Amino acid sequence: MFLGYPPRRLSELNIVEKVKPIPPYSSLFVFSHTNNFRIFCHRVCNHRSFGYIVLVCILLSSISLGAEDPVDPDSVRNRILNKADYFFTAIFTIEICLKVVSYGLIFHPGAFCRNRFNILDIVVVSVSLISMVIKDRAISVVKILRVLRVLRPLRAINRAKGLKHVVQCVVVAIKTIGNIMLVTFLLQFMFACMGVQLFKGTFYSCNDKSMLSEEHCKGYYLITTENHISKEARSWTNSKFHFDNVPQALLTLFTVATFEGWPNLLHTAIDSKAEGHGPVYNYRPFVAPFFITFIIVIAFFMVNIFVGFVIVTFQNEGEQEYKNCELDKNQRKCIEFALKAKPIKRYIPVKKSQLKIWWFVTSPPFEYAIFSLIMINTVVLAMKYHNQPDNYSKALDYLNIVFTAIFGLEFILKMAAFRLKNYFSDPSNCCDFIIVVGSVIDIIYTDVIAVLHFRDLTFSKFCISRYLFRDFEGNPIVCFDF
Repeated sequence: MFLGYPPRRLSELNIVEKVKPIPPYSSLFVFSHTNNFRIFCHRVCNHRSFGYIVLVCILLSSISLGAEDPVDPDSVRNRILNKADYFFTAIFTIEICLKVVSYGLIFHPGAFCRNRFNILDIVVVSVSLISMVIKDRAISVVKILRVLRVLRPLRAINRAKGLKHVVQCVVVAIKTIGNIMLVTFLLQFMFACMGVQLFKGTFYSCNDKSMLSEEHCKGYYLITTENHISKEARSWTNSKFHFDNVPQALLTLFTVATFEGWPNLLHTAIDSKAEGHGPVYNYRPFVAPFFITFIIVIAFFMVNIFVGFVIVTFQNEGEQEYKNCELDKNQRKCIEFALKAKPIKRYIPVKKSQLKIWWFVTSPPFEYAIFSLIMINTVVLAMKYHNQPDNYSKALDYLNIVFTAIFGLEFILKMAAFRLKNYFSDPSNCCDFIIVVGSVIDIIYTDVIAVLHFRDLTFSKFCISRYLFRDFEGNPIVCFDF
């Protein structure tokens, strides 16, 4: 029998993160673990305010990298950002020096460089310092070092526990994802070989579409426009993406897997006829299943295996929080559900008349009837089509009015059963109310517009037929409204 408090995730516990203690070894062969200066550095670098200051500097320095002017290196904005870069680099250098003094460099357990994220911090700060010392920007090495400053936002990973878990999950997934990548490559290689057998040499075409072979695609042809006739030389060219060899076929299939421009490639394959022959419209439609099968197997199935594997890895990493717990996953889920479960509140009226209406609107037959009407209304809404007859449109409009009236009656009955407050406390009732009001407004607006349009046409006909008089000279008198 389980006694005590049920287990909870560490992320759900509001506990203060433990500060990493000073290792019981000398730092840099100078500072012992009881040295006052080392204790002071440890206290400063683990202070919450110092961590917030460093995090803000990381964010501001990342923003400054995106604000630089790449066209004019000597602009006023770049000079200001360079001054700010000196400040940020100084802060980061001080932080690393404090942590190296506190924990040591690398020679003992718990040292600063024993952590991979700390090594990333040292690399980023070292790149910034070297790029500042070497002022000549014409040197290619300096340019590369300045480019490496884009790694600076990654320093935020070491400060955020959630980001660190995500990175660790990705690293673990990459280490064990090799088998899936091998299977994916073998499948893509198999499709590439099939594509070479099917389409090698068939994607050539002439810019003069009337010429279907390389022998005839010679000389010149005329291009006519509205006001100009020009002469252009014929050329026999291959498609940008083709299946003439396996490496090019792999590149073409990779393009298909990314869904970028693959319909054009599909049409080119369908129009292909034979090697050395130009395209013929819709000559081989039976090759379409080749591309469809490739998309299903590679783009849908294998890519989703990648995603599913990463999700499973992330869940397994999250389960590491419970590695010392005696309960299994299902037992913990049951306990979490019991802790988070809340009683369902249900309104039951006291008055007999209201209780009868409440019993009616909450009964299963009423719910099934409303659900059936909703499905029928959905089918009616889907029955509209272009250039439909007027009588057909009127019938659909009348059915829409009938369904709106029924749903309006449902709203009235539920309002009478639940009252105003209890009715709108349910989000589904609010959605029903909005839909009913919208339907009523649509019907009213449509009918009013139709009535006004019909009255204008009727008045015009009446005016022309009865009140178009002529004066004594034979000139027509303009109709007037009364």
